[in-house]
Amino acid sequence: MELLKNSHRNTWRVVCEHTRHVREGSLDPALTAWLAAHGVTVGDCVFPLVCRCDEQLYTGTLVDGQGRVLEYLANLADQDGDDALDDVTEALGPKNPDHPRHDPCDPITMALMIQRGLAPSPEPVPA
Repeated sequence: MELLKNSHRNTWRVVCEHTRHVREGSLDPALTAWLAAHGVTVGDCVFPLVCRCDEQLYTGTLVDGQGRVLEYLANLADQDGDDALDDVTEALGPKNPDHPRHDPCDPITMALMIQRGLAPSPEPVPA
């Protein structure tokens, strides 16, 4: 897919940047390690949403190598705490690129498009 609209390119850029930062561990190496410890193959995932809520508390969404959409809550300060990794693929609605009202400006939609090869790959990050 050729991303002609600036809004599509901007969304792609943000998803690419999040993906690169999580994969490299440059956002927070502990988050990358947490994801790996929870069975996520970080190098195969696309990361549309990453939110740092507190010093060691992150929430976000990832698309794994099988195209599943997972939401996570990673409490890095409490190893026995509120951690969660939930598959929300079935509840995507218009965030799914197959939905008639999908929007490539949505980061989750863009991540799915990237993972399916419908958009440029997450690397390299566009200039």
